[in-house]
Amino acid sequence: MFEREAQILRTLQDYGDALLRDIADDEMCLQPTPGCNHAAWIMGHLAISADQHGTYAGAERRLEAWDAIFDMGTTPTPSMDAYPAKDELAQAWHDANTRIVAAGQSAGPDLLGQPTQGPLGETLPTVADFLAFSMTGHTATHLGQLSAWRRAIGRPKMF
Repeated sequence: MFEREAQILRTLQDYGDALLRDIADDEMCLQPTPGCNHAAWIMGHLAISADQHGTYAGAERRLEAWDAIFDMGTTPTPSMDAYPAKDELAQAWHDANTRIVAAGQSAGPDLLGQPTQGPLGETLPTVADFLAFSMTGHTATHLGQLSAWRRAIGRPKMF
């Protein structure tokens, strides 16, 4: 299970890497509009989200220390001192993606059929539904933000 989602996530990860390729460390926290989600926050958020969401299928959390700066509802700051470096953020995202895919693929039908907890439970009723969304829709949404952010700081469109 999750072969299609894993392939989509790999494609999205390649896209995310391309979006970051020409961004310098000292540009990761630029905020062309006050309070906007900048590259450092987006990448950290994607990493902790995959880290958190993977636990629904039995993956181990490894990024809990980052929740205070990247979790839903946190406010990005323009200070790079508040965030890990670009390469660390990208590697944490890659590693968390590997863990969520592995957990989803090894989880049994009883676990994947459990109800989704929280506000998305109504529209994504099972753990399998929630994991599929996390690997695809959630990731794509935030990479769309990263793409728009790139344009706002003067970078060319990717395609």
